[in-house]
Amino acid sequence: MKIRLLAFATAADALGTGETDLEMPEGSRISDLRSRLDHDHPGMIPLWPRLAVAIDGRIVPPDTPLEDGAEVALLPPVSSRALAGGPW
Repeated sequence: MKIRLLAFATAADALGTGETDLEMPEGSRISDLRSRLDHDHPGMIPLWPRLAVAIDGRIVPPDTPLEDGAEVALLPPVSSRALAGGPW
């Protein structure tokens, strides 16, 4: 199956791109994608504790199955100051 991977901020830096298409085996889950990215891009390993993962705009847990054509986004933490409209 083919998925579209979007990465932002430090995740994009670690992957060397902000967007890419990946082939994943049928039955893969977010945890399988993480394993693949860790293997192919070891710079991702320290980032996971602070990343959220979304499929088609919805934050999901690691055991979530992937589907053909899904858009998977690796999202960095959001600053509470930015959310509150405070000064940087």
